[in-house]
Formats: sequence, C-alpha cells, structure tokens
Amino acid sequence: MINIDNNDTWISPQIAKNMLGVKQTSTLTKLAIKGLIKRTKANSKVIYYSKNSILNYLNGSSS
Repeated sequence: MINIDNNDTWISPQIAKNMLGVKQTSTLTKLAIKGLIKRTKANSKVIYYSKNSILNYLNGSSS
C-alpha cells in the first residue's frame, strides 16, 4: 500500500486499463509491482490506481 497523495486522482482498474490500452488486470498488477505505476488498496478486493502515475508512465517519465 502507498501513501495517498491528495493532489492525485485515484481511478478504477477499468479506467486504468482503458488509459493504458490493456485488457488484463494482471498487466496493471505487473506494472504496479515493478513500480511503474502506483496503486492503493481500499480493502482486500478494491484497488485504485494513480492517474498521475499512469500519465507519467505513458509520457515516459518515472512515477
């Protein structure tokens, strides 16, 4: 789990997948484990992804 940045927008896995152009949630998990995008768990089943980190990843910047 990560610290929540109040200046960031947290999005659902479906929106994150659409932004990244991927179909599998496991791809999001792999990117998060590698530290390329940020995620936070609301509980054991609900995970949100950082919109800023995804935009940074898409632009080639580190998150």
